[in-house]
Amino acid sequence: MKKFLPLYILLGAITICALLLQFRPKPKKVDTPRFVTPVEYLTIEAKDTQIIIESEGILKPKIESAFISEVSGKVTHIGQNFYPGSYFEEGETLFEIDPLNYVERLKTAEFQLAQAKLYLSEQTALAEQAKADWEKFDFGQANDLVLRKPQLKQAVARLESAEASVNSAKGDLEDTVFKAPYSGFLLSRSIDLGTVVNGNTSSPVAQAYATGNGEVRLPINEQEKQLLAYKGSNIIKVRFYHASSNALLAEGTIGRIEATLNNKNRLFYCVGEIPKAFSREDSFHESSLHRSQFLIAKIEGQIIESAFTVPNVALRNNEYVYTINEDNRLIEKRVNVIHKNKESVIISEGLDAIEKIVVSPIAYFVENMAVKPMAK
Repeated sequence: MKKFLPLYILLGAITICALLLQFRPKPKKVDTPRFVTPVEYLTIEAKDTQIIIESEGILKPKIESAFISEVSGKVTHIGQNFYPGSYFEEGETLFEIDPLNYVERLKTAEFQLAQAKLYLSEQTALAEQAKADWEKFDFGQANDLVLRKPQLKQAVARLESAEASVNSAKGDLEDTVFKAPYSGFLLSRSIDLGTVVNGNTSSPVAQAYATGNGEVRLPINEQEKQLLAYKGSNIIKVRFYHASSNALLAEGTIGRIEATLNNKNRLFYCVGEIPKAFSREDSFHESSLHRSQFLIAKIEGQIIESAFTVPNVALRNNEYVYTINEDNRLIEKRVNVIHKNKESVIISEGLDAIEKIVVSPIAYFVENMAVKPMAK
């Protein structure tokens, strides 16, 4: 009996396993939903769109110059506004040079002028007398030398030279008082009381700029230059903003486009003009514009018909956008980008009249893949 015990145990185990298999619970069917990628989109409609070209530059006065003295001598007087940062009026005396040498030069020139006038009078009288004597004796046709025409011509030239010397001496004497050629602000000066000025040299005695209009050189690339459509007669508006706060500071126009490429950055430069950018002294501290101020510019370009303006994030590989069709499936479309800035892209071709443009990131793209649209 004992030798059959293992056999009985094995048969019992088999029986128990069979019963467990027979009466085991049946698994329930569970439908696993298919995952659909959620995407954010914007509904964009084609419309006439004006190109806005963004650039930046430094505000400079339209008139900024170096003052050079035309005469030499010691500085004997400094004007009350001939100090860096001061405002001066047109015609105001900025400084004076010792006039003594130029007064003497003028007196010498006036003396020579008086001599030239006397000489001309003498030669005129002699010429008239010579002509009368020749006609009295009826010697025939007289030559120029007999009639003293060369001497008379010399006397006239001598008088004209003396008059020019007087005018030059007067001009030099007037130049000893240096007057402002325009109203403006003094930037710097290199002379003071007692300084000896060497006139007619390239060394300036001061630097200044005029009140009035300002200019900003704005770099643009070749494509942006074409989008401006500047013909020299049409008015292109430009707005200037504060570099930090983005506050609108001024409005102006494009005055010109420089007719050359910059040899360093290979860009064109258009010049924006701001009327009355630099004010008079009484409103200087209230002005929001200052010399050498860095400004952001937005230039109005061409108007593109039936164009799309989409966010930068919607552009893929610089030439594609993802759209959602009526069946909520993802479609890739090649587009023609006509202009791009820091925030948006303007597309002229490649899209229908109204499109759902995907603006969220897509980890992987499969043409006609199902998506779950989410309006942004």
